[in-house]
Amino acid sequence: MRLLDATIREGAQRWGVYFPFRVRQEIVRHLADLGVEEVELGVVGEEKLRALISYAHKTSKKINFSVWLRLKKEDIEKASRLPEVGFNLGIPVSTIQIKRRLRLDPEVLLKKTEEIISLARRYSPRVTMGLEDASRADRIFIFQICRVAISSGAQRIRISDTLGLFNPMEVAELTRALKNTFPEIEIGFHGHNDFGMATANAISALAAGADWVDVSVLGLGERAGIASLEEVLAYLYFRKGHKKYRIEILPKLSHYVAWHSGEIIPEFRPVVGRKLFYCESGLHVEGLKKAPELYEPFPPETMGLKRELSLGAKSGRAALKILLKEWKLEFPEDKLEDLLKEVRKFSSRLGRPLNKQEVEKLARRSSANIC
Repeated sequence: MRLLDATIREGAQRWGVYFPFRVRQEIVRHLADLGVEEVELGVVGEEKLRALISYAHKTSKKINFSVWLRLKKEDIEKASRLPEVGFNLGIPVSTIQIKRRLRLDPEVLLKKTEEIISLARRYSPRVTMGLEDASRADRIFIFQICRVAISSGAQRIRISDTLGLFNPMEVAELTRALKNTFPEIEIGFHGHNDFGMATANAISALAAGADWVDVSVLGLGERAGIASLEEVLAYLYFRKGHKKYRIEILPKLSHYVAWHSGEIIPEFRPVVGRKLFYCESGLHVEGLKKAPELYEPFPPETMGLKRELSLGAKSGRAALKILLKEWKLEFPEDKLEDLLKEVRKFSSRLGRPLNKQEVEKLARRSSANIC
């Protein structure tokens, strides 16, 4: 189970996102510190790609670096002049892409694939064939082109769900089929998020035997993006015990990329949202005070987050009692129901939870009425 981060290549395809060279360098450095296994540095022909590859090699000797290429000789020739790097070739495999975009016959594409991959293998120690638009491709043709690519020297097949059409069961089925048919080859998965299933599809691919999945910081990418680095990595770290990653780097990296991409991180976004561990619901507040693991999938402090418990319209008597004690606010226990009604009423009127000072004010007022 390994991660290929495509923030610099796929992430920069998001409308309006432009990463200056220094920002790309910083992203590489953070990803190296985080411990992802491969970073896709860009598209062959991009400005300053050579300089970025050189910087990446100096930054880390432990991870792989790769670039994306079209199935064209001119791209191979350009890539051959770069410092050593993996070649990730994108090859459309659906009928609509082959006929309407490439304007080729499938047999011609098979011959071209053999020719280009054989050429790529001369210049790169790692050649990946990406099955673009695999979710709309004919299954027989997928296996045909995989056989051609493998016999020509490709070491990895990357399933690309270009339009995000797969569901997790379909991803798992195709991954297993490829893995069973070609056990000698690495299988990767690149899933788009058009229907909100990219992360689930990536996890499903790994569970079905994929060796690699593509991710990007905050899921940045074309249209709705791809599988989210922070979601997939956190799942592997907390649920599958992959502790090799320095997960504490994720928040800083996420906010850095958000700033430079114009992205706003929602307060309740999975894994890195600022208010992810804020709680008001009575049952949950009570449970969290007893044992945080009852209602938290991982400790918030591991991601630089904090737990904050509040009182409001959703709170219950037990939660009120617990927080009054924690806040050192004395109040007669037999009058808690009256205070709870006031808390709920005031919270509903404001349309938000109450802070400690507001609850204290209500408690003083209630105490005065009691006297």
